[in-house]
Amino acid sequence: MISGLVTTAASMPVDIVKTRIQNMKMIDGKPEYKNGLEVLVRVVGKEGFFSLWKGFTPYYARLGPHTVLTFIFLEQMNRLYKTYVLDV
Repeated sequence: MISGLVTTAASMPVDIVKTRIQNMKMIDGKPEYKNGLEVLVRVVGKEGFFSLWKGFTPYYARLGPHTVLTFIFLEQMNRLYKTYVLDV
């Protein structure tokens, strides 16, 4: 579950930027943001640094188990690959 915490902490700011870009409006015929870096600067400037992790708990509740299961399945697939493909 610790890997889920790290994954959530690392991906939340990127997800915030992606969501803001997807939901941006056109203002006087121009997009609200020019690029992802501008979104990041504006969010931190107007809402504060820790706003990049708004919704951490539900995001972690979804991503934590997903990350754990991914590693379990990867481990099992590697074991099967070694057994049946490499004949080790």
